Order: sequence, then structure tokens, then C-alpha cells
Amino acid sequence: MKRFLLILIFLFCFQGSLSAHAESTLKAAFIRGGNLWLKVDKVEKQITNESRVDSPVWSYDGKWIAYTKKDGIWVYDTLGKKSYQVYHEGGSNCQWAPDKNILAFQDRSILDISDIRSEKPKSVTNVALGVSNFSWMPDGKGFLASSSANLLPNGWTNPILFKVPLGNDLIIEDLTKNVQQFFSIPGKLKKGNIEILAIGTSSFQWSADKKWIAFIVHPTASWSMDSNMLCMLSSDGKKFEPLDEMASGFAFNWAPTSNLLGYIQGGDRMTFGFKNKNLKIKELPTLQSLILTPENFVDLSFTWQSDKNVIVSRSPEVEWSNIPSKRALPILFRIDIQNKDQKQVSIPPIGYGDFNPEFLYLNQKLTWTRSNWGNNDVWISEPDGKSAKKWIENVDYQHSVSWYAPME
Repeated sequence: MKRFLLILIFLFCFQGSLSAHAESTLKAAFIRGGNLWLKVDKVEKQITNESRVDSPVWSYDGKWIAYTKKDGIWVYDTLGKKSYQVYHEGGSNCQWAPDKNILAFQDRSILDISDIRSEKPKSVTNVALGVSNFSWMPDGKGFLASSSANLLPNGWTNPILFKVPLGNDLIIEDLTKNVQQFFSIPGKLKKGNIEILAIGTSSFQWSADKKWIAFIVHPTASWSMDSNMLCMLSSDGKKFEPLDEMASGFAFNWAPTSNLLGYIQGGDRMTFGFKNKNLKIKELPTLQSLILTPENFVDLSFTWQSDKNVIVSRSPEVEWSNIPSKRALPILFRIDIQNKDQKQVSIPPIGYGDFNPEFLYLNQKLTWTRSNWGNNDVWISEPDGKSAKKWIENVDYQHSVSWYAPME
């Protein structure tokens, strides 16, 4: 009997330690006062003091955070608690490899990498030229990159996708022979009555089974603020399909384990009004569509909780206003996409809205930014919105937070 009681006590303590460990894995990098901050569990730490910091991105293992400053690209070692400058005078679009601590980024049209698998970054290696955008391949063994169309005397050329392999030794002897042309995007894309000129692409997202690639094709700069084309391409390059129109800055994301693509459909920038933005789900390869936004409402952003449920930031349609209190102040809703059951999961106070939901799979927590279009705080709750509490106070803007959020 005594031995049985000891086992029960051990199991209880072990379970408690697991719970505490899960809570301690909550990690967020965020921007406050133009500086990079880090929060792990309940402890906040300011990382930089010079301001002008942007775009923090976590490495796959949570050891490093890459970020940009006016003087170039930096990385912060969360274990060694030290920052290193990776690249001087420029650099953008930082992306970590999915399986190792190698950082890729662009200096205008040049794709570069920095090997950060040891204690500090090694020298930068050029990988490819003429790159408009890129993403790591799912296996981390190279890149899918796009080149932009160019205007010639007889018209525009086509944007082209390339595969850029990357060997284990990271040695690239010839930048032009190291690439393989993969797919040429048609010069004009049409869906329904929407037609755009194909000039460049976004980065790329693979479906859970790695058979489909989703990305945005955009026209010229000013035009792309209002109208872009979400497209899908099979991973063998044999099937290409324009899916829907999207405005600049709106999200598209695959479901965690199935070939369901969610996105915010609709053209026109927000200064034309909070309207014409609908959450849609597209199933591949059948291309069956599901519209989840009620009439007279607008969906601003969303996150997948599972293959069955999404959380969406939703507001009644309103006109744009230069007065922040008259703009959209959304509420979070949880949607069962199988039966379209929709339940409110957040209750912002008057004058505030809940933006940019993100579900943390490892921690099983729902997060979002509560904002009045001036003051922005980060909140966290259980998956159903219960036990909601403020977790970070006073971030610079609604997209200031980067969570360390592995799928498992």
C-alpha cells in the first residue's frame, strides 16, 4: 500500500512538472519602442537598444532569432544571450531552414545564406542571382525561387520559378549552373472577371502532403495593393491553377495535416473600406470551395486550430476612417468548417478589437493582438477562448509578435 501511494505521488509530481514545462515553452519575440524584446514564460527581456528593429524570425529549434536593423541582418543567441551581425548594410526576407540553423535572406535580387550551426555565424555565401522571392524546400535541401517579369520593347517577359539545390557542404561553384528552371508562369492570369498581369510572386507554402504549392502572383507595385492572384501548382510542375483574387497583406495558409487551403479572398486595400474580404477554404485537388463569412461582415485574418476548426478575426463591414475609433474592431470566432457552426470566443472591451489570431499547436494556446488601432497588447487563452489574459503589454503594432511555434 505504501509503495502504491509513493507511485501515485510520483505520477502526480511528474504530471505537474510536464504541465509546468509546457507552460515554460511559451516563447515570443516582439517589437516594443522599435527594439527587439524576448518573453519566455513570465520573464521579459529587452534585447536591443538602438531601435529600428523589424521582422523577428525564430530558428526551427528556438535557439536563434533573426531580425533586421538599419545596418543589416542580426541574429540573437537565446542560450548564449548574445547578438551577432550576419550581414552589413541591407538584407531582407529572412527565412530559417526547416531542419537546421542555416539562415537564408535576400540582398535585393541576390539569395544568400549564413551557416549558424556552430557557436556563431560563419561568412555569407551567395546562392543564386536574379531572385524576386523564395522559400526553403520542405526537406531543407534547397530553395524554390522566383524571378520577376521584365519589361522589354516588345512587352513583358514571364515570371519563372527555379529550383536551387543546396548541398551539405554549402559550396556553390557556379551561381548560374546551380539552378534548374521549374515552371514558367503565364503572362496574364484570369479568374472569373478578374485579370492581372503576372510580374512576381510571394514566397511559397507547401500542403501537408507536399504535393501542392500555394503562392500569390502579383502585378505591378501600385496595382498589387488592390488585386493579386492566389495560385496553386503541383509539386511536379504539371498542374497550375489561378484560385482567387486577394488584396495585398492578407493571409493564406494550409490546414495542419490535410490539403485544405484557407485564405482571405477579395480585392481592394483597406483604405477603400473594411468590406469584400471573405474567409474561403479550398480543397485540393478537387478545388471545391467553402465560403465562411456571413453577409455584411468582413474577415481580416485567421488561424487553423485543426483540420476541422479555424479561428477568424471578424467585423461588421464599415468604411475606412482616419479616426481610429471608427475603424473595424473585430471579434474572434471559432468555426467548425464541417457544419459551419460559428461561436464567439473573445470579448474585447468597447473601443478595442481582436486581431491576428494564432494557434500555438505545441502549447495548445490561442493568441491574438487586442488593439484600438493605437495601443496594442498580446492576449492568450485556452483553445476555446476561456481563461483569456493579457500576456504582453504595449507592442508597437498589430503584427509585432513572432511566436516560437513548432507544430509538435
